[in-house]
Amino acid sequence: MFYNLILINDMSYVQRDKNYTDPSQSGVDSSVQRAGDLTHEPPVNETTDKTTTSKLANLLEDLEFPATKKEILDHINRKSPSMGNRINDVFESINNNLEDGVQYKNTYHVGLASKLVQVS
Repeated sequence: MFYNLILINDMSYVQRDKNYTDPSQSGVDSSVQRAGDLTHEPPVNETTDKTTTSKLANLLEDLEFPATKKEILDHINRKSPSMGNRINDVFESINNNLEDGVQYKNTYHVGLASKLVQVS
């Protein structure tokens, strides 16, 4: 009985996630603005792929930093059931570009290392 309770709680982790494919909740077409748009400062970076970068940011939500490549991939795997195959591009970018044993400080640091964000 205790085992079933743990399993149910674990499943609710995925169900509470936002719908990352709904543009009104997140993504390139969401209503959220770039921080520089709010502060009237010019951008200091740009994405190499807006859709994949947006998915990366959403997938890394709630991840405790600093985090290693393994911890990042594990976190994404826990969230992936709610997104299905729509995260292969993110997973591939992280798997191919992040280094083992490195502690990544935040989502921006992961974006730079995964080559989804570049300093302009």
